[in-house]
Amino acid sequence: AVLCGSEGTLALISEARINLEPLPTEVALVAVQYESFMDALFDARELMTHGATSIETVDSKVLNLAMNDFIWDSVADYFPASDRTLQGINLVEFTDFDAAKLADTVDQFRRYLEQVASDNGRSFAHAIARGRAQVSQVWAMRKRAVGLLGGVEGAKKPVAFVEDTCVPPENLAPYIGEFRQLLDEHDLDYGMFGHVDAGVLHVRPLLDLKAPETMEMVRTITDQVVDLTKKYHGLLWGEHGKGVRSEYAPIFFGSLYPAICQVKALFDPLNRLNPGKIAGPTVDSPLLKIDQVPTRGASDRAIAPSLQSSASTSLLCNGNGACHNYDLDDRMCPSWKATRDRRYTPKGRAGLMREWVTRLSDQGVQSIPSLSVGEHILGAPARILRTWKKSDANYDFNHEVFESMSTCLACKSCTGQCPIKVSVPTFRSHFLSAYYTRYSRPMKDWIVGTLEYALPIAAQVPKLYNLLVESRLGRGLFSMLGLVDSPSLSGIDPHRAIAEAGFQVADTSRLLAMKDSDPERFSRQVVVVQDAFTSYFETNAVVDLFELLKLLDFEPTLMPFHANGKPLHVHGFLKWFKRLGESNAEKLRAIDAIGVPMIGLDPSMTMTYRSEYQEAHIETPPVLLVQEFIATHLVEGAIATTLPVKRFRLFAHCTEATNAKESLALWKPIFAMAGQSLEIESVGCCGMAGTYGHEKANVETSQTIYAQSWKPKVEAQTQSDGEILATGYSCRSQVKRFSNQTMRHPVSALRVILASAASQQPA
Repeated sequence: AVLCGSEGTLALISEARINLEPLPTEVALVAVQYESFMDALFDARELMTHGATSIETVDSKVLNLAMNDFIWDSVADYFPASDRTLQGINLVEFTDFDAAKLADTVDQFRRYLEQVASDNGRSFAHAIARGRAQVSQVWAMRKRAVGLLGGVEGAKKPVAFVEDTCVPPENLAPYIGEFRQLLDEHDLDYGMFGHVDAGVLHVRPLLDLKAPETMEMVRTITDQVVDLTKKYHGLLWGEHGKGVRSEYAPIFFGSLYPAICQVKALFDPLNRLNPGKIAGPTVDSPLLKIDQVPTRGASDRAIAPSLQSSASTSLLCNGNGACHNYDLDDRMCPSWKATRDRRYTPKGRAGLMREWVTRLSDQGVQSIPSLSVGEHILGAPARILRTWKKSDANYDFNHEVFESMSTCLACKSCTGQCPIKVSVPTFRSHFLSAYYTRYSRPMKDWIVGTLEYALPIAAQVPKLYNLLVESRLGRGLFSMLGLVDSPSLSGIDPHRAIAEAGFQVADTSRLLAMKDSDPERFSRQVVVVQDAFTSYFETNAVVDLFELLKLLDFEPTLMPFHANGKPLHVHGFLKWFKRLGESNAEKLRAIDAIGVPMIGLDPSMTMTYRSEYQEAHIETPPVLLVQEFIATHLVEGAIATTLPVKRFRLFAHCTEATNAKESLALWKPIFAMAGQSLEIESVGCCGMAGTYGHEKANVETSQTIYAQSWKPKVEAQTQSDGEILATGYSCRSQVKRFSNQTMRHPVSALRVILASAASQQPA
């Protein structure tokens, strides 16, 4: 027992036998709402008398973060809208082995809440989650909300140094009142949450650890909190250990401290085990001091400002480990799930990137280098020689970072799902840009980077192109260059296909004239912005989109094809991407200036305009996802049909599902308006991610990722399960490749439904 809580200062434990108790089988949770956080704290004391297993309190800071995150959708039913302002909650959990007893306990508690609801300082609303699944959703919200604290904008981030203080539960409310006053006097923002039934409340003040003076404030605040916890008969450490706060151990242990030192001397007389923590062999042994421990902020301070900017999201990583996710139906992080190599997680890559920019800064490098196409050509001989000489004998840390970055799918799940918003694709592109100033780019990168330029030309001779990619000779050639399973062209140029379907190419002068001469017709105009993949590999999907829009009484026109630049960004051609993006954005602005909405079909390519373009400081007007446009411009009943209800299941592209979850959810009411049922499935990454799955080096990993979540769901579907639809071109391509099934985009399914409704024929 003496080893418990010793934090590695007495011994190393290699094996332990633990007695386990069975968990209660029945669970319910009551979410109790308050107009102030202090009301929630004061009320918790009374709530404890009702036999709850646990009670957790969350303040408005943490709550608001959750409300503005996708996680809120899963728990919104437990926090119904009210004219009262929600500023605090108590999450009261009840458990039992007997379902009937639990139901009775919860019902009694519910009646109590209803009885006191009108009293001052009491809750104004409550909701009940029943069963493991519902309760887990609420706890997941609380867990993610706490993680989101680390993602607040600005240089100041929540720092855990007085975060687990503990006082007797009956003292908690007045203690926290003084604690809040203390932090307010320092003009600090903070979030509070924790286990009020145990008297532990987690407090994380927002501080900028890169600022040299911050550690002085850490010292001052900690000293004040020590005095405050002593006043209320509590401890500085109630849950997470003493650790770097061990200098305060003599204060709290008092006369027991010499005895603790004697125990340390018996186990570790030479003070080798975790020295400076809790106690030393003598009362005079030095202990760690709160303001003298190394911090990430201090090391990041030494990085050149321009390097900090290029690697910014990697420096945000606080090591929370949300990306070490074992749920195969969750999208973050596919390379981790396929390899179980922690270097291939957002956390691992962020750590490598942080180390890389630190080393660059140590060598006097002020900014991450990047080359234009011309510079690539001029410097090719030197880079080829350097690449040829590359070997393990000539160690270069660049190669370690490159190995990790090259396994990233750039699916952007981390960008949307990481609570800190660590975006690996963002800093990965900066790293690749710099790496290839020193080493030669493989030919596959040039092929992928120029693909958007080559496809319009290839579309003029589709049979010749398809012969090349489908023949044994062509496949062998592409394999030698590092690419496999290249898709075939649709066989018809998208501009010609649209014209044959009776639609026109967008013309700014025609649209301007229409705006003045025919305002009603002008109000129905929408411009479809092309992406290379659906336009040239799935031209039929583009035609379906046009026909769907026509059925919805819009008049779509096709914007002439221009490269989007997404492949360039993914592979680190940043100067090229910037130049192309600015040219493309100018054309988009010309359409936007007329007042015509623009939409895109493929979510990943379309979202480039709102993500990568913005990161590159390219002024770009909105380009909507298809469902965003339809949901915004249609009124209830506009597409009602009397057809039999069909069931559909939607598998979304990773980028869309994690970075535009609210937009993704719009497909459900759109299908409902058409009298159809659509469910958005929880599914992992498909493993294709643009061109990642077509790279020879990635095929095995790509197939592993596909087999983990998509394959079993795709191949096990039956007619009664409903047709699976997919929004991403790359996802549909992957299904075709590994399951030999053709999957439709939602617009294709809707087009058939509405066309059938128009002729009153079953879809």
